[in-house]
Parts: sequence; structure tokens; C-alpha cells
Amino acid sequence: MDTAAERYGDRLFSHTHGDEAERLGALARALDPVTFRRLERFGLPEDARCLDIGSGAGTVAAWLALRCPKGEVVATDVDTRHFPPQERRRGWRALEHDVTADSFPEGSFDLVHARWVFSHHRDRDTVLARVVRWLAPGGLLFVEDMAGFPLESSPHPLYRRVGLGMCETVERRLGTDCAWARTFPSPLRSLGLVQVGAEATLPTVGPGPMGRFWRLTAEQMAQDLHTVHGLSHGELAAFSALVESPDFSDLCLADVAAWGRRPLR
Repeated sequence: MDTAAERYGDRLFSHTHGDEAERLGALARALDPVTFRRLERFGLPEDARCLDIGSGAGTVAAWLALRCPKGEVVATDVDTRHFPPQERRRGWRALEHDVTADSFPEGSFDLVHARWVFSHHRDRDTVLARVVRWLAPGGLLFVEDMAGFPLESSPHPLYRRVGLGMCETVERRLGTDCAWARTFPSPLRSLGLVQVGAEATLPTVGPGPMGRFWRLTAEQMAQDLHTVHGLSHGELAAFSALVESPDFSDLCLADVAAWGRRPLR
């Protein structure tokens, strides 16, 4: 295997995968209500300049455009094919942009948001430091990311084994750190941000969008789970059925948020 981590989106979770639009859409439906509630409390001004990094299906960008009609909303991803068509992108702009390599001028935005992005980058702390410079003085950085700790205590053996295998797979192939978000808000405080805070929610699998997201994610990793972690095809099929079953519920990945503002001086 290449010594560099497999770049997010190249093969695992490729945007060209037949189920990727459905997987991203399911994650958006599962997390959007919490993201919107969290952002709402900051009372974004109508003329705020907003950046949504790794926008996926574009749902957060669309929401921001409604709240900031006199401002600017830019949604980025390394591959924007799952964004809505241009005629449906009212009030926001799509941009193919690699947060690890591409940049914006210092002080460009009043809000920078990223959801389940930075944990997938091996050099996440360096990238985050670059992103902070894109904030205007007083601008808000709002980061949400996943953490794997709820899976470790699952009382369901198959669910726990597959879930932890999934975390190990992204760690091995992408350089993901499934424990990084558990350190929030320290990464933001260490960059000199002020008014720092953090909170976590614990989505559950079952007959709903998080169950669908978790099933589709496992199915994209099926070969790794079979060959590296020794899970049989029967066990993987049982897991797929389990996580969307109306008779099953368990905690999935935690969704941890952290926020802070760039000092005025």
C-alpha cells in the first residue's frame, strides 16, 4: 500500500460509486436537523459570508443561503457532482476545492463550517490552522466530526465487531482518526480561537436515515471487512439487515461539534 493515506474520495467513498449519492443524502437527513439547530443559536447576520467545506449533498449550503440572503455562501467539495443542479442552487455558489491544497484569501469569511471532513485527513491539524486564517476577525469556525467511542460499548457483538472494523478500515485506508473529535474543543483552543465550546449528540441506527447511511457505508467496505477483519458474507448480510431493522436500535458514531471565533485583534 502507498505510504500516503488513500485520498478521501479516490476509491473508498468515491463520488462515482453507484450508491454514494444515496449514502450522502442519508447522512444529511440524519445530521441536518442538529446542524441547523446548532448554527441557529449563533444568530448569523443576513449579510454573513459563509463557507461550507466538504458540502456533500449541499444541504447545509442551501440552509445558509436562506439565512444569509444578503451575504455570500460558498459550498466546496473535491467533487461536486452530488450538489443540486445549478438552477436549484438559489443563493449559493458551488466550487470544486481541495481543502488540503487550495486556499482562500485571509479574512474571506464570517462563518466557516465543515461536517465530518477534518477527521479524514491525516494532516487535519495543519489544515485546520490554514482554515482559521480564512476567517475575518470575529468570524466563527464551526466544526462537526464523527467519533467512534459509542461503538466500543455496544452490547450487540456483531454490531460492535462490524462497527469497529469499519473504523479501523477508514483509519488504515484514509488516515482517518476516529477519536480526534473526542478531543474537542482543544484543537480550536490551541489555534487561538476564543469563545470556544463543544457538544455531542448520539445518533442511533434503526429504520431511519442513520441506519441507511451505516448500511451503505458498511457495504462499500465489505471487501475489507471480509478479507482483513474476517467477517463472513453471511455476517455482513446480517449486519446490513440489522441496522435498518425496526426491531433494533443502537448508538452509531457520535456527532461532536466544536466552535470558536477568531479574535478581533
